[in-house]
Amino acid sequence: MHSSTEPPLYQVPARSLAARILARRNTVLHYGILSLLVLLTFALVILMISLSLRPTVLIYANFWDWPWPPTTINYQTAVLDLIPSMLRTLAVTLTSILAILAFACPASYAFARMECAGGKWIFFLILAVMMVPGVILLTPHFILANQLHLRGSLFGLGIFYVAGGLPFAIFLITVFFRAQPVEVFEAARIDGANDIRSLIGIALPLSWPILVTVAIMNFLSIYSDFIWPSLMLSRSQQTLMLALEQYNPQINEFVSYPDIGMQTAGYVFATIPQLILFVFGMKYFIQGVSSGAVKA
Repeated sequence: MHSSTEPPLYQVPARSLAARILARRNTVLHYGILSLLVLLTFALVILMISLSLRPTVLIYANFWDWPWPPTTINYQTAVLDLIPSMLRTLAVTLTSILAILAFACPASYAFARMECAGGKWIFFLILAVMMVPGVILLTPHFILANQLHLRGSLFGLGIFYVAGGLPFAIFLITVFFRAQPVEVFEAARIDGANDIRSLIGIALPLSWPILVTVAIMNFLSIYSDFIWPSLMLSRSQQTLMLALEQYNPQINEFVSYPDIGMQTAGYVFATIPQLILFVFGMKYFIQGVSSGAVKA
């Protein structure tokens, strides 16, 4: 027996039936294209992991062979070579993110919940700063770093990361704070809570999605930055991206060919912090982007 909600095919008008077939074909086509793009994306990642698990001699013998049996000798050497640069990069990145959140949260709360003279114009000025491309600011930042004697130090590198990340962080967090229920803050004010208490006890606990979103976005930009560290740091203080750019181990002292297995192991090792961050923060990242970041 046919369902009462959907008529059998022989009772469906020809035009409606053709429209359904066309819609199904479009759906299959769309999913096919998306599947192809995903396959192409992961093919490069799989190839990189495959090369990192093979001895370089076997890679030169057959580039497309599978890593069987796999070996971790490339990782043992690459991790020892890159771990100092990794630690420096993580220290600068995490410190900068904490500083960005520490400065952005009070400022955002002031823009969202406090009435102050000229506050709206200051917020518009912050939005205007966001519109300036970062490449244009490289030269004035470099001159300023020279004048303030900040070149050659991780502290100076982090100061410019904090200054560059604050405008966008203030914008996102302010929009999220404005979307929070006003009645909650009014009730807290009636109970005697001041603005600092409201920020710490109400606004921040409700804002974990957008805080994680800001942290992830800044982590990706700071962790993978190459241009600014190359202008600011010496060779002995290089970050992970600089170390990877110069990481060119040879097979041995008699052969000048690069050790591809060790190089790709270094690239895989460099992606581990980003992978961990996405695994544990993706839930909050999606919530922050899809909710607070689009509310006015």
